[in-house]
Amino acid sequence: MVVLFGSNIEPRTNLRRALAELCARFAVTAVSPAYLTAPVGDTEQPDFVNAAVAIETDEEIDLVQSTLAEIEAALGRSRDPGRPSGPRTVDLDLVLAGDTVGRFGRLALPSPLLEREAFVAVPVADLDPGTRHPVSGESLGELAARLVATGVAPRRLEEEP
Repeated sequence: MVVLFGSNIEPRTNLRRALAELCARFAVTAVSPAYLTAPVGDTEQPDFVNAAVAIETDEEIDLVQSTLAEIEAALGRSRDPGRPSGPRTVDLDLVLAGDTVGRFGRLALPSPLLEREAFVAVPVADLDPGTRHPVSGESLGELAARLVATGVAPRRLEEEP
């Protein structure tokens, strides 16, 4: 499984805290570099720092989702219905679960953002560029390169999350 995590409120501190929580609750097998990306949609806020993490777990997808929500809440994530894409201490999104395709409540797997947004595709591809997207069949590396070529590329940060 792959989780994209990001923050634009004290991002370095909050991403380190999020990564520590993920490591405490799952078997983390890989972490991507961190990337600075401009906000999408609600642009009147600071840039985001995003990264991806590969986790191994035998837990069902709904339980993984619940755990991610618990971590977000523990790290001070609050949701403003008036600004669903607004600033956040941490955002943890399950974006890929092997070859799983489908809807799990509000969650769609693979995440549609994986094929639309470079800020998602680039860090996910860093984990394993040869992995194939379970719907399109395109490698994650090819997918990320295509999105970067047609849009705004996230800027890789020197310091890891």
